[in-house]
Amino acid sequence: MKRLSTILLALSILVVPALLLAADTGNRDVFRIGKAEFSSATEFTVPLEVIHDEDLAAMDIPLTYSKGVTLNKVTFEGTRVENFDEKIVNIDAANSRVVLGLIDMIYALKESPALKPAVNGDYKVAVLHFTLNDPTLKSIEIGTYSTDAPSHELMYVYNDFSGGTPAVREILPAFEGGLISLEARSGGAPIPTTYELSQNVPNPFNPSTQVQFALPKAGQVNLSIYNVLGQEVTTLVDGFLPAGYQTVTWNGTDRSGHTVASGVYFYKIRAGEFSETKKMMMLK
Repeated sequence: MKRLSTILLALSILVVPALLLAADTGNRDVFRIGKAEFSSATEFTVPLEVIHDEDLAAMDIPLTYSKGVTLNKVTFEGTRVENFDEKIVNIDAANSRVVLGLIDMIYALKESPALKPAVNGDYKVAVLHFTLNDPTLKSIEIGTYSTDAPSHELMYVYNDFSGGTPAVREILPAFEGGLISLEARSGGAPIPTTYELSQNVPNPFNPSTQVQFALPKAGQVNLSIYNVLGQEVTTLVDGFLPAGYQTVTWNGTDRSGHTVASGVYFYKIRAGEFSETKKMMMLK
């Protein structure tokens, strides 16, 4: 909250002497939402891009996003604003909103106290990191909004001069690309809609076999092997996994690394409220 107050105060200092709030006549000012990039079946990023042709001193970026996803964080590493003095992020998960406040110079003078127009096509200023909670979603929408208390509106702030007097000018940029396709998740692989535990392949097996299971959402998963007496032989999975189709190999050894005897074994999965057991056979 203290850092949010800082950005609001800084922006208010910038805009109090403003000369105008209007479209940038003859120039191009665009705020653009980039394409989703998936790192797993449920984790993806969306870049935020700024196009401008004058030196940009600050930005106020209030955004909304669809239900069915969680915004985990916003990062600036490797972007054009990485060296800005202030990069404020306020995520309101309950209302699916986030506010970004970016100011180039606030703590000390800089040789270039404003963001220069990009000449190489690199317009990225931030990256949104999402988790997909609803596997049925094919797209999400990111939009902008405005508020009065505190005051927020999608806005670029430029340094300006009038008769030799320093001032600032606010611009309301055009907004592009709010509908984000999620079709590229996991290289195009679909996300299952139900929990499933498949029969191991091959079965019977020697010396190893594979077990595939389906997770419609990310969560804690335990997959263990038991003998006919109900004693746990080994644990293949015990941890958090993303949604999707998972494949695990059992090499036919117990938790001590010894090869098990020929016979019938059972493998059991627990994931959320889902639990299922299937039978396999080891033959030597």
